[in-house]
Amino acid sequence: MAGVLYFYFHRRNGKAFSSLLVKSFFLGMLGVVVLIAAQYLSSLLGLNELRNLKRTLFYSFVTVGFASELGMYIIYRYVIIPRELIDKPIHGITFSIMVALGFSTIRILLFILDPLGIRSLFPETLYAFVFVPANLIFAVIMGFYVGMAKFLKSRFVYNMTGLFAAAFFHGLFNFCLLTKDFKLLSLFAFGSTVIVFILGIKASYTKPEPLDKI
Repeated sequence: MAGVLYFYFHRRNGKAFSSLLVKSFFLGMLGVVVLIAAQYLSSLLGLNELRNLKRTLFYSFVTVGFASELGMYIIYRYVIIPRELIDKPIHGITFSIMVALGFSTIRILLFILDPLGIRSLFPETLYAFVFVPANLIFAVIMGFYVGMAKFLKSRFVYNMTGLFAAAFFHGLFNFCLLTKDFKLLSLFAFGSTVIVFILGIKASYTKPEPLDKI
């Protein structure tokens, strides 16, 4: 998918735009560092022993969900978004997706190979199959709000909404997998897809002017 986006935007927006897409992909890989640190700390403290509902919720929403989105948010918000090439809200979503694809590439490799001995506790085959499309959903949510923040006065509110909304959906996704609640997972998939569709349309038709440099 990253390759398709690259060639599409290379023809549509030019070399500089597509070059930034490539950089976004590789920079997104660095976001995994935050997740690795959170998982390692969780392992040391014994928080990955999911003996009860509280432990499962904490692991789903904080150790994995929030840490993953925070890693991507740092790269996306402070390295990618300030670029002048991002001059439309829809571009915010586009680059957020590229960051997420880079993150997902390393995340899946670490999940399968487990070189650090801190493998996540998700069903292996199912997680490997659904993680990438789910991560794209979180990327659209973050990309919409953080991308919009570049063009609005209430930047802090939009930035935090993007981070915590993506973390919430990521955590809910994790919780569904860990508890094997596939009915809730189906509802999550349907509801989040509708939300992403609405945000994508809204970003496409919103053309505010930047207030000043971010």
